[in-house]
Amino acid sequence: MIIIGEKINGTLADVREAIEKRDAGFIAGLATSQAEAGADYIDVNAGTGTGDEAESMAWALGVVRSTTDRPVSIDSSDPVVLIKGLEQCGESRPFINSANGELSKTECILPLAAEYNCPVVALPMDDSGIPGTQEGRLEICQRILEIAAHWDIPTRDLFFDPLVIPVSTDHRQGRVTLDTLSIIKKELPEVSTILGLSNVSFGLPKRYLLNRSLLTVAVFIGLDAALMDPTDMGLMAALHAAEAVAGDDDFCRRYLKAYRQGELE
Repeated sequence: MIIIGEKINGTLADVREAIEKRDAGFIAGLATSQAEAGADYIDVNAGTGTGDEAESMAWALGVVRSTTDRPVSIDSSDPVVLIKGLEQCGESRPFINSANGELSKTECILPLAAEYNCPVVALPMDDSGIPGTQEGRLEICQRILEIAAHWDIPTRDLFFDPLVIPVSTDHRQGRVTLDTLSIIKKELPEVSTILGLSNVSFGLPKRYLLNRSLLTVAVFIGLDAALMDPTDMGLMAALHAAEAVAGDDDFCRRYLKAYRQGELE
């Protein structure tokens, strides 16, 4: 499974302060720790609510790319910010995170994915908001898939996020997320899937327990990628164990490697 490190996010107070003060050491430390923990990509969200987000994105990406050889995920719904980030990344093929069913944004963002040959995270929400059912979310996924086909974006490069809404706000939402993941895997088997994992636990104590539980079940359904905290050793251990039990780890090689390296403690 593809792991995208989530920790460089301008909505977090310490990250927001580091971006505003251009504290390269702090951002570099987050990038390094996630890469060393096993992240395949480093997500960069430079939105702080103040200043020029596009310039902040270019600066943060520069720090990350000079710190680690891991590719990045450019996290913004603003096409201007995405273009700035894509120009910064050159030909390194970052993730674009994200597009959604809002027609005006989709028509700007999907052509960028085609032009730069990038995988793109797609959210099943539109101008009316987030549908409350898996059927409603699937309908938006199908709409995005049709637009992506117009731009010749490979279906495997479309990573649909079923949308994780905190169970603290609605106890049924964990089930809706998993049912949506299941129906996407069934009805659109050619596309990829991703979860923004830690959203499920927002507002609740011992968040790591909920994050691990959602990840484990999602692995069994066939999740392809997750935006998550790779420095959480318990979460990574749960991932290794789930992949082994689900038959996604040939001869349990990754599980055994993690054990030998002391990563299952």
